[in-house]
Amino acid sequence: MPTQQQRSDTTREALLAACRKLLLEQGLEATTLAMVLADTGLSKGALYHHFASKTELIAAIYRAESKQAIVRAVRQAERAASASPLGELTATCAAWLEEIRASDVAAILFRIGPAALGVEEAQRIENDHSLALFERQLARAAEAGEIGVIDQPLAARLLNALMAELALARLREGSRLLPDVRPLILGVLKGMEGAA
Repeated sequence: MPTQQQRSDTTREALLAACRKLLLEQGLEATTLAMVLADTGLSKGALYHHFASKTELIAAIYRAESKQAIVRAVRQAERAASASPLGELTATCAAWLEEIRASDVAAILFRIGPAALGVEEAQRIENDHSLALFERQLARAAEAGEIGVIDQPLAARLLNALMAELALARLREGSRLLPDVRPLILGVLKGMEGAA
């Protein structure tokens, strides 16, 4: 017999999955909480136990999408079996750019999330995942002697901004090939050496 926590988790996941599906099918404005409830068969009480509003529900979807895309990119980079931390960083960035090519991931991360939450809040959520990852990877690269003395927090923010701009360019340009991310990252890091 499932525990109360397991039932609660199942309810929460059902609400998230239904809302995500509806947002992708119907769009942000057309998707209502009533539609989410109809799709799940859950009560208003169950919904409001987990989420105070449509915006809070979308924030949870956005947070999960952001984290999952990065986790998948990191796993892909690890499978590439790069022997170096800097190689892992560049492989992770390239893999993330591939992740956001999926239309559902791109819609949540670049259209629906920012429209519902505001660009600043969406960026804050995204930064919670990506900046911490970049900072860890840069620290490992520095420890391995792969990069010189740089302002690592600033480098992480610059890499984060570079990746966002490359992602937006990829979405705008469609199938057009973008530059290889590795030389771009190495150029940013090399340009920062000695400036710290």
